[in-house]
Amino acid sequence: MKAIVVSDSHKNVYSILRAVENEEDAKLLIHAGDVQQDVDDFVSIMPDMPIEYVLGNNDYLVMGIPHQLVFSFGGKQIFLTHGHMYNVKRSLVELAKKAKEVGADICIFGHTHSQLLTQMDGIWFLNPGCSWDKYATIEIDDKGEININLKEN
Repeated sequence: MKAIVVSDSHKNVYSILRAVENEEDAKLLIHAGDVQQDVDDFVSIMPDMPIEYVLGNNDYLVMGIPHQLVFSFGGKQIFLTHGHMYNVKRSLVELAKKAKEVGADICIFGHTHSQLLTQMDGIWFLNPGCSWDKYATIEIDDKGEININLKEN
């Protein structure tokens, strides 16, 4: 199974569409916040693509969507948050604590606009960067192996 991971689209739904076009075999879109109604635009264009998303620090006009979410994909637990509530611009300490608390295999966040892929205490931490020019993919095979790639858009 493959998922596309984006963040910080800030009213640029076309960057999300480019990533989806590049990854035609993806089964899920994951957005780590600062969506500013881009998700609504995306869904109107691609209504059949499943999406998981959270709000970020700039999502003032979007209501009814959480700031963090735990869900399963390919048999793995994913913790999704924008990151601003965990001070990710300073360090990953608070985020790592929460990811471990919720039993995450993969922790996805945004906010910094910089790509990051690292593993700590058996948990993958992924920031896909700003979707205007970057995104990531997560592939989980039948054996449960995780393959994460940082990409340019």
